[in-house]
Amino acid sequence: MSAKWPSSQVLVALSTALFLVSSVFAKCECGYAVKGQGTYTEAFEADFFHQDDVAHDKDWDVSNYLIEEKRPFTMKYDRKNVISNPISRSSGDPGLQLFVRGPTADNAPVSTAELMTTRRDMHYGSYRVALKYTQEPGTCGSMFWLETNTAALSKQEIDIELLSFKDTTSSPDTPINFVLHGTDDNNTGFASPNVTFHPSDGFHEYRFDWSPGKIDFYTDGQRRGTFTKGIPTNPGSILLNHWSSGNSWTNGPPVKDALMTVAYVKAYFNTTNTAAKCIDPEADGAVCEVPDQTGPISPDKATTFLNLNPPSDSQDTDAVPVNPPNPFDTNTPTDDQPNTHVPNPSPDNTCGGDRRYDCLANTVGECCSSHGYWYGYYVDLVPRIAAKAASKHLANAILVLIAGLPEVV
Repeated sequence: MSAKWPSSQVLVALSTALFLVSSVFAKCECGYAVKGQGTYTEAFEADFFHQDDVAHDKDWDVSNYLIEEKRPFTMKYDRKNVISNPISRSSGDPGLQLFVRGPTADNAPVSTAELMTTRRDMHYGSYRVALKYTQEPGTCGSMFWLETNTAALSKQEIDIELLSFKDTTSSPDTPINFVLHGTDDNNTGFASPNVTFHPSDGFHEYRFDWSPGKIDFYTDGQRRGTFTKGIPTNPGSILLNHWSSGNSWTNGPPVKDALMTVAYVKAYFNTTNTAAKCIDPEADGAVCEVPDQTGPISPDKATTFLNLNPPSDSQDTDAVPVNPPNPFDTNTPTDDQPNTHVPNPSPDNTCGGDRRYDCLANTVGECCSSHGYWYGYYVDLVPRIAAKAASKHLANAILVLIAGLPEVV
């Protein structure tokens, strides 16, 4: 048995079906709701437990520059000190490694680490980092928001800073520093509450929620302080760094290599781009609830991401393979049987059967089933996508009305 379908109808049916399903059910298209704060339009998420190499990530710029001022030591942010260590190949703690090297030679700059988002439009929102801090005294590790308006007279900052020389096992408490360089170019906010965990014991989440007139700070989901004066008003970027200059703030430099490991960065925020992208805020999944992290993070347990493409070394059972197998073909390659298919274009738009013709103009491999239907894989794919949005009937309607194909049962 063979079925005759003009190649143009095949392509139109498939592309239209997938487009309509994805358009109707665009996940989180109307924003990200943070409890107690409101709903934000944008999401920025980085999963460093699974990222292969941050150096190839267009969302980040890894710093490589010298700070010549002696404080009392000079300092160099070196890109070689920012190292991806995903779970798939990790030794020790997985995640993004930020090193401060030590010891330094006489008069040599302290070798440190920093990276910055390429986005410069990050405004009011909820900003979170999960990290495990170093045990080596003499460094400062931080996540902070920095104003990127080069015309501004002052550089506004919102900082979360950890100091390793204050994280000692001799004390049950560890201070976490929340710092605000506000609109008047002064430290208009400073708080140093104690937490009952040691940042070097494991991965913990540090967070600030920034809204007009207020900034709230959190550790592992518990609010630790609030600033209400000098609140920044301009957009900016997020930075991660691990540094030491030997001054009274950091002490040090460390006598041996000090490592801070980052599990993730999550940001849900508004932006200076006001273009509307919300079609129906009442639709299922149009607004996504951002969960609170209420305890330590473990590499062995899944972490919720709302707007993240799965990295290549993660497992995603719902992901669609680039070259999908033919479910009707008993000769479909397996993991230990590589795909040796040789393109065999159909001369007359028929396909399948013993001839195993490819669909006309197909460029991604075999898509005709051995039962003679061109849609063997994709007739199953569209309902799978729609089922995730609880609407198999929509997929059937698209297939029947647009392509004239048999209804999926």
